[in-house]
Amino acid sequence: MTYRDQSEKIIIVGAGCCGLATALSLLEQGYQDVHIFDKRDYLTKKYSYFDGCDSPSSDMNKIFRASYGEETHYQRMATASREKMLMWNEMIRKEGFEGGEPLYFNTGNIHLTDQDELPLFEQSTIKWMGPKKAICISESDALERAVSAGIDPCAIDPFAAKERGVHLQGVLDTAGGTIMADKACRWVLNLCQRAGGPHFTTHFGPELGEVDHILEEYNEATGRKKCVGIKTKDEKLHFASTTICACGPWLSEVVPETQERVEATAGTVALMRITDPKALAKYDQRSFPTWTYKMRDGAIGGLYGFPVRNGYLKIGFRGLKWTNPQPGINSKIKTKWSEPSETNVPVFGLNMIKKFVRDNIPEVQKIDLTRMCWYGDSEDNDFLISYSPYHEKDSLFVIGGDSGHAFMMIGSIGSVITDIINNCGDKFLMNLFSWERKRDRKNVINMGNADPRALQNQKMATPRDWYIYGEPKL
Repeated sequence: MTYRDQSEKIIIVGAGCCGLATALSLLEQGYQDVHIFDKRDYLTKKYSYFDGCDSPSSDMNKIFRASYGEETHYQRMATASREKMLMWNEMIRKEGFEGGEPLYFNTGNIHLTDQDELPLFEQSTIKWMGPKKAICISESDALERAVSAGIDPCAIDPFAAKERGVHLQGVLDTAGGTIMADKACRWVLNLCQRAGGPHFTTHFGPELGEVDHILEEYNEATGRKKCVGIKTKDEKLHFASTTICACGPWLSEVVPETQERVEATAGTVALMRITDPKALAKYDQRSFPTWTYKMRDGAIGGLYGFPVRNGYLKIGFRGLKWTNPQPGINSKIKTKWSEPSETNVPVFGLNMIKKFVRDNIPEVQKIDLTRMCWYGDSEDNDFLISYSPYHEKDSLFVIGGDSGHAFMMIGSIGSVITDIINNCGDKFLMNLFSWERKRDRKNVINMGNADPRALQNQKMATPRDWYIYGEPKL
């Protein structure tokens, strides 16, 4: 075991869920000089996508699930995260933090499919979670079991498929639900400030928090390099013995070597404003579940959605995830707040969302906002949590490859990361998340402009495509 000196200065680049969770774990373990950097000023912008924040963590809501099929290591991590979030809910209630509303609503997460047989993933979920926690919704006592688990009856059939004569089946994860993403980030940042006090420093905002490049020293004797800190856009140099890059889909831009392991990809997201009181009650986040539809059916599936929050119903499509190859970067992020900016999405993904809405959500006539939600994909959907083998003396540590499932681990991933930083802890996870492990190619990365998913090869939608039943005639 190699424990880092707790008095040494540690830099964390990225203040999303993984960067925050890492900072909190380090501070709780007694580290005395932790600095966190981000180009967005989260102290004033509050992690709001509507106010200039565009990280994956800067969102209204995220799905929480403990259902992971045979990947029981992720099930355990998710379960530990849920226990922490329940504890945080109670702290928030007692303290009245931001009104005392929870950051996690345990309303269930239902995996829906139109197949005749349950997919193998869902069958494995029932096996490993047990039938009390994972309920097959086609069983005769499914409703009774959901209610006894504290879940609203609507979670068994959220889109009234049975009464419409539509065949849908699936598995309800009774541990699942919704995480208020922006509030969760604000809460964990608050905990970091409490735990760290003068030992925790934030560097947030354009210029002062944005990395220009990693600082490196070259060792002529070994022909290798060592990371010694970062240079920010305001021309300042920040030195540290350990630099941790938790940059989400920006990781390959900050640490170019990671392009061999991760690539930024974008899902399609649509937001629909709900104003009708009956619809607001029906899709309320205190009762309505999060859901997925045909999630393992490739381009003809991969849909997911949420209850209403802040007056918006949000639905995403990730059956195909888009790339944006650029010279020197395998895939570069484009958002409403980037330069150049982008608020439109590929027509293909938007049409998949519109079809689901037409078939299942009659209250919605029009989409009000579209965006691309960026992921950091690894080849096998497993995290990359590892020291860089290209940098000497364990000087650069990277966190990425979340493949869309990092946020649900916000309560547990910090301790996993700090264990790996200290070269201790679960050896299985250390190997699974390592840089040098050979990975199965579930995702093809680094195809460049030849990738059919590249944005350059897509027809992009415009607001004229936002009407669910076609643009109205004048």
